[in-house]
Amino acid sequence: MNQVLLALKQQLKQIEEKIIDKNDVLYFDYPLHQNVGDLLIYAGTEQFFKDYQINIRLRRCLQAFNLEEVRKFVHPNTTILCHGGGNFGDLYPSIQKMREDLVQAFPNNRIILLPQTAHFSNEAAMKKSASIFSQHKDLHLFSRDTNTFEMMKAHFSPNVALSPDMAHQLYGTLPQKEKTSGNNTLYFLRKDIEKSHIESEIQAKLSDLNNVKDWDDLLLPSDMKFELWCSRFSVLANKFNLGFVKDKINDMWYRHSMDVITRCQNIFLNYDNIITSRLHGHIFACLLGIPNEVCDNSYGKNSGYYNQWTKDISFAKLYEKKASER
Repeated sequence: MNQVLLALKQQLKQIEEKIIDKNDVLYFDYPLHQNVGDLLIYAGTEQFFKDYQINIRLRRCLQAFNLEEVRKFVHPNTTILCHGGGNFGDLYPSIQKMREDLVQAFPNNRIILLPQTAHFSNEAAMKKSASIFSQHKDLHLFSRDTNTFEMMKAHFSPNVALSPDMAHQLYGTLPQKEKTSGNNTLYFLRKDIEKSHIESEIQAKLSDLNNVKDWDDLLLPSDMKFELWCSRFSVLANKFNLGFVKDKINDMWYRHSMDVITRCQNIFLNYDNIITSRLHGHIFACLLGIPNEVCDNSYGKNSGYYNQWTKDISFAKLYEKKASER
């Protein structure tokens, strides 16, 4: 066992210690979408529930979220959990609004935000959201990096703690890369709104782009169809208050998510090295024991995470431009 990765997994216990009653917990915003990084967080979160024997009485994704339904499940000692990741802020406003709705609707219940990286495009948006969160007296926020920690502590809640990502709970459950002398490199680079100039600079120096991929390149047309089906039926079930249908979709989506992760895991294990601008490309490679280099996204999330948590892993490092690329 890698002692650094084992210690990161063990640090997640501080979250379990904040839960009031492990038999009375609700979990919101599990990712019903195909960002495999979020699916890894989801898998780690469900592994966390299993390892610590936490009974989740209600699971709802954004598409199936209905505040009136939630009210029926909330008791005085109910702990409310919100999914972790990198979507706290104004880049993903619908998800942020769901969290704000929960904070406003349940001022007397403990609410825990699982480890997040926060980013607001401007101070006005940050202060507007903070004005809602800061009113809650039993809000506990977990931050994946010091910048997020300081912003949350100053504006959102006095109850903020640093924590590694929930995907680290998967350590010890995944296969490990066998050491080889090969040099087959996967360039796992962002193509979405968080990409920076680094992705194009790396690709410009490559003669063969076959090993340049992002999560979407690892998915199948059937994955997209299944997501669309689940999303549409979740919306319909929400419209007609069909909680049992939403529960069934959750079960189906979880199994599908685990299948996608296994497929991506097998692809990653075919490579000897990984260079990535995806935070969970980096975390996944670490969990699988694959040597990797991580470069930043558009707002510094990856270097912040690396410097906070993974810099002591012997086979992981920050990506640095070669002399020929400068």
